[in-house]
Amino acid sequence: MVWRILNHTADAGLEITAPSWSDVFSQAAEAFFSICLEEAAFPLHDRGGTFFSLKMEALDLEELAVSWLNELLYLLEVEGAVFYSSALCVTKDPVTLTAEGVLVSGMFRRISVKAATYGEILLRSEPEPFLRIYLDL
Repeated sequence: MVWRILNHTADAGLEITAPSWSDVFSQAAEAFFSICLEEAAFPLHDRGGTFFSLKMEALDLEELAVSWLNELLYLLEVEGAVFYSSALCVTKDPVTLTAEGVLVSGMFRRISVKAATYGEILLRSEPEPFLRIYLDL
């Protein structure tokens, strides 16, 4: 699994490559939080948290990717919580994402992210699942 942050004048871009779509979306969450939070996000799950699950449906993987990151942004901005998934599954027929994990609340130092966008989004399945997506800063 590989992800990297792309430099952009007004946005932050993510590229994620992984063996499955479930892994791509899981890695997208990790990359998203690495941009949003000024502190190391993923060791924070040791603080405990509240069980949380969600299910999302979409017309296609592009819509699902944008909706997924915007849901994580909503949880961070409105609920003041980071979602750590312990189980995440993406299916293509129908296009759904189901995730279970914990919400960890806290006062996080954040970089302002407005939204995940459709601009220049790219998904491909070969040679392995790949996602490029930009965040509006």
